[in-house]
Amino acid sequence: MRIKAVSFVFFLGVVLNYPAKSFASSFDSATLLKVYEDSMKSIQFVRINARTDKEKEAANGQLWVLMNKALSINGSFDYPFDSLTTIGKITSPDKQFRIITWDVPKSGCMYSYYGFIQSYNAKKKKYDLFILKDHTADILNPQSATCTPDKWIGMLYYKIIKEKGSKCYTLLAWEGLNKQITRKVIDILTFNAQGIPSFGKAVFQKLPATYKGNPKRILFEYSADVSMSLRYDDSKDMIMFDLLGPIEDGLEGQHQYYGPSFQIDGMRFKDGFWTYTANVEARNPNDKGDQKYKNPKNNDYKINKPVYQPQQ
Repeated sequence: MRIKAVSFVFFLGVVLNYPAKSFASSFDSATLLKVYEDSMKSIQFVRINARTDKEKEAANGQLWVLMNKALSINGSFDYPFDSLTTIGKITSPDKQFRIITWDVPKSGCMYSYYGFIQSYNAKKKKYDLFILKDHTADILNPQSATCTPDKWIGMLYYKIIKEKGSKCYTLLAWEGLNKQITRKVIDILTFNAQGIPSFGKAVFQKLPATYKGNPKRILFEYSADVSMSLRYDDSKDMIMFDLLGPIEDGLEGQHQYYGPSFQIDGMRFKDGFWTYTANVEARNPNDKGDQKYKNPKNNDYKINKPVYQPQQ
């Protein structure tokens, strides 16, 4: 076991310190991608289970470098990284892009988020790679902000919706905001003529009065001690979600005391907009995808209970 451990540390050092192109010259793409995946397989748990924030960040730094190098390899778009069970990997229905995201849980139930977008650039006839940089703390009004990969609201995506006739992609996501509040998010992703992605667009209509202005994404904030369903129902062609409300009168606006009611609301896409509908019928079985991300409380992460639950 000692020899294996030393060999792994030595090999990891080689992988981390050599440029991807130089390292790739000795291997075909599939073999090299497997090498990177194997190197990340153990590190993914260290970034979650390490005793201190410093150790978690150190492990995450290695993980980020390895993932960046892996995604820079030709042919990496279709590589599944199946053994990376704590990292979210979802591909758009039209196969034009995929998003890879993960978080680092820190003391005090705080989180930092990391990610990449791989997208096909038709003009260049190749895949572009964009680094997602978490600037959640710097975005003062997240509901109305337009965000770029360099200034991103960190979250974990678990569903991509592409409606016919729309140039937008709708994303469903989970975000552990802090010790008291969890968010789920309906966000909008677009690509400009140069293929550069942008998050947030005002495509929501007939919203309740509680949604001020003309939001570019929908944020659901609720107590970190409860769960909320946000899912896409294919049979109804609708986004469906729990109506949230305070657990007691007089707590309106204090989202740390919000939770699901007995009402399900929804949004249906029509003429380029998501239109809000209150109190929809919800008798169909829940989509397993809306349970993909479990609420990580008190840093209670276990290797056999990863943050990311692969879709079944």
